[in-house]
Order: sequence, then C-alpha cells, then structure tokens
Amino acid sequence: MATPRVFIIRHGETEWSLNGRHTGITELPLTSNGEKRIRATGQALVGDDRLIVPSKLTHIYVSPRKRAQQTLELLDLGYRDGLPWLDQQPPEGRIIRTNARIQIVDDIREWDYGDYEGLTSATIREQRRKNGEGPWDIWRDGCPGG
Repeated sequence: MATPRVFIIRHGETEWSLNGRHTGITELPLTSNGEKRIRATGQALVGDDRLIVPSKLTHIYVSPRKRAQQTLELLDLGYRDGLPWLDQQPPEGRIIRTNARIQIVDDIREWDYGDYEGLTSATIREQRRKNGEGPWDIWRDGCPGG
C-alpha cells in the first residue's frame, strides 16, 4: 500500500493578498494574475507524471470561501461529479481524471479577522499604538470582533 499523502494548496492571489490586507470572511475573486498562476501551478503539479496524480486522489477538502473554490476549479483535476457549489453537472465528453469526493469544510476556512478585516498589519500596529496597546501578535492577541 502506498503511503498516504496530503497536499495543501492555498488560494490564488486576490487584490487584498496582493496589497497585504488581511482577508478572512470577505469574498474576493482571484485577480487575473492569480487565475493565470493557479492554471500554471496545475499544469506543473497535476498529471499522471506529476506530484499530484488525479487518479490517486480520494478526498478533496475545500474551504467555503469562493476564492478557494475558484482555485480548485482552475486546477482542472477532471472531477467525475460536479463541483458541490455549482448547480450544474459537468459537461458531457470531458475527461475524467479523478473519482475523489469533494467536500466543503468550514474548519479549513480562513481566519475571521473581525475588526482587522481588510487592514494591513502596519495599519493594525498603528491603530494599536494610538490606542495604547502593545505590539500585535495574532497568535497571542487574536482579532477583536473575530
């Protein structure tokens, strides 16, 4: 039996990731460059002779965020079943490369940045300084409202 492997793929570039704004619950589409780079990633990493062999995938977990779902679509893994967020079945005649089950999982969605949503780290640090708060560490301080 082959050793199980896990692949973690982060969503492609959005306007906010491009300029360093914290993005959690805000739904942002990928930029055209983000789409292009994800397609290139798929071509480089996905295939029978590549790191990710679609026929060997058994489970695919995806965030409920549209940017993550768009990223999965653009990887073009050749799913047997339709994508759970689309109301339509896959087109006839397409190439099926995987029987993997696709599941939308809340537990892998991005952090809820609360009041810091859409702000850069520099802006957050400046706000905290003005409020007399110490330096910000997301792991220690979390996000108010998030």
